[in-house]
Amino acid sequence: MRSFLVFLALLPFTLVAQERVFFENEFKKSFHTKPKLDVKLDNRFSFIRNSDVKTIGVKIGLNFNRKFKVGIGINQMLLPVGKQILNEDNLLVPVDLEYFYVSPYIEYVYFNSKRWEFSLSTQLGFGSASYRDKSNINKKLVESTVLSYEPALLIDYKIIRWFGIGTGVGYRLVYYKSPGVNEKFSSPEYVVKLKIYLGEIVRTITGKQLEID
Repeated sequence: MRSFLVFLALLPFTLVAQERVFFENEFKKSFHTKPKLDVKLDNRFSFIRNSDVKTIGVKIGLNFNRKFKVGIGINQMLLPVGKQILNEDNLLVPVDLEYFYVSPYIEYVYFNSKRWEFSLSTQLGFGSASYRDKSNINKKLVESTVLSYEPALLIDYKIIRWFGIGTGVGYRLVYYKSPGVNEKFSSPEYVVKLKIYLGEIVRTITGKQLEID
């Protein structure tokens, strides 16, 4: 009986150790395989000053063994959030808030089947936010450097051979923002994605195999 109780007590630690070994083996195995190109579009919806904000992103990277995806994205706030600030003449002027950043990313696919894919994603954002004068769109009144960290849980579904959709939830955490733009960018996010399977499209049209997911 005592031996059985000791076994139960140690079981969680044994499972964690086994999971870590499994993950390490998958990591080593995957990055020794020939990668395929990974291309996708995603929309991230969040909140600034209680306003809904949409950020559109384009990502391109490499898919290793359908387990690990690494690459880089380009992201732009699609609909600026308007407000008024003081200009250099100490006058209130209407401005648009803009936010642009590049984002190296890595995804770990912990489950996949013919149609479903569940993954954990992390991306780092390096970019800038600014207030642009509405009366002079070429003039930025204030600009700040913004660094962010965005973890997310993602689910993809392959509708047909050529296209799929995806969704997910995450959080944008801003860990550095230089003085200037007075906004809170940290926010929960929900993700909507369109996945284009270019390899399948090329194979259907030409009959040739293309090393792209």
